Amino acid sequence: MSEVLQANIFFIIASIGVVVFTILTCLLLYQLIRIAKLVRQIVERVEAGSEVLAEDLDNLRDNLNPKRLISFIMSLMPGGKPRRRKAAKRSK
Repeated sequence: MSEVLQANIFFIIASIGVVVFTILTCLLLYQLIRIAKLVRQIVERVEAGSEVLAEDLDNLRDNLNPKRLISFIMSLMPGGKPRRRKAAKRSK
């Protein structure tokens, strides 16, 4: 084969390779962009959930009365304040 024909075959094969490589690169970038969007949505949902959780914990702290909590814990321990018991009804 002549050198010109060999050069033409090389350039045709190289052109096809470049086109295939470019198409594969574009597909890969498209998939990476989709993944990045999904990750962004997940992060936004987690941030919103953590804000709600933080607000709930703040409300719990505000509504928690230390004296009531201590008395409740002491009532659970043996030797703590005795619990009030309702008188049993006697039926005759």
